[in-house]
Amino acid sequence: MKSKNWLQRHKKDMYVKKAKKEDYLTRSAFKLIEIEKKFKIILNSKQILELGSSPGGWSQVICNINKKASIHAFDLLDMKYSNKQVKFFKEDILKYNFDNIESKYDLILSDIAPNTIGHQSTDHLKLVSLIEEILLIVEKKMNLNGSFVFKIWEGSET
Repeated sequence: MKSKNWLQRHKKDMYVKKAKKEDYLTRSAFKLIEIEKKFKIILNSKQILELGSSPGGWSQVICNINKKASIHAFDLLDMKYSNKQVKFFKEDILKYNFDNIESKYDLILSDIAPNTIGHQSTDHLKLVSLIEEILLIVEKKMNLNGSFVFKIWEGSET
């Protein structure tokens, strides 16, 4: 029943409709566009690391905004979006050895989400745990004065 309710809400969502109309893969593209309007982090980045990149909505936004940026995109799922600016790695970031990549990044983005169980507190803690692991990557791979943007669900650890 919950999935049916979610589907109904999803179909009515204004950002889902807007994404379809403007030919974006995901509604979350607009979250990144709003962040860019405020902080100009995409336009000022040459090397970008995107974690949780499938289906490619954020890569699509990045490529539309900055034609010179190079993106390393990681996800367990295939990406629908492809572009010469994007090098896709179908890898588990928790197991991947980022020492294999010489690049340091001006911008690291994470729209990653764990598999959820439907219990808000538990799902939140699972995401926080993932973010803590991602911070280890950020510490090693981000340039001085780089930016890190991540999604977090509201909860006790926010």
